[in-house]
Amino acid sequence: MPVFRGNVGNLLQHWVLCEILAAWQSSANRVDFIDAYSMAPLADERPKRDPSARTFDYVQRRLPGDETPYERAWHALAPGDGHYPNSAALLTVAWPGDYSLLLCESDPSTVRQLREWGDDIAGEARCVGVEIAEGDWRNRFRQGLDASGDLTLLSFDPYLVNQRVSGRNPANMDPRDMELIAAAVRSVQRPIVIQLSTYSANGGNPQPAVLDATDSRLEPAGFQRLGVARVDGHMMSMLYGRDLDD
Repeated sequence: MPVFRGNVGNLLQHWVLCEILAAWQSSANRVDFIDAYSMAPLADERPKRDPSARTFDYVQRRLPGDETPYERAWHALAPGDGHYPNSAALLTVAWPGDYSLLLCESDPSTVRQLREWGDDIAGEARCVGVEIAEGDWRNRFRQGLDASGDLTLLSFDPYLVNQRVSGRNPANMDPRDMELIAAAVRSVQRPIVIQLSTYSANGGNPQPAVLDATDSRLEPAGFQRLGVARVDGHMMSMLYGRDLDD
């Protein structure tokens, strides 16, 4: 469904995403973007509001605000009309160079919207290719990932990241998923950045323990933790990189 939460979690994830893109503009011409949990290109349903929605609403009302890359892209795509763009849509505006998109999504109605939108942008000069993978992102990742751009950027925004192997709720991630990610990009010889955003520490998953568990699975595959952006004791966005220039 074309649903978005409209809370601080959206701000955290997409502000960081657009800052990553801004940081790479001087050293990359093409980005291969892979999103494991793609929502609709422009979502317009906001069924649940939490206290942090007021912060989201404040930022939305004053767009383009401080003229950050995120605020400018958001304003260009949805200038106060009640819609909210997904990560891929923000990238098409925030990134000035070429790009390819691999968007994974399990909701059939959202998949239809993504395919319609993908058909629309596929003819644009900067778009190298669009693939919409229906179903659990894990199924697509098991096929391996082939990326040849100057930067491969992977985005994950599960509800929570378990520090231990857990029951298989596809909306969550656990250490097995980190191992799957590492295996999927093993043959990619270009710089890789992973953005992993989580919104809950429930179920005995405090942030330090989650970071330790994620580090222990990604570091043996050559990834280094680049940084962490936190909102509170629940929401955080972790960045990992491999084969990056010093």
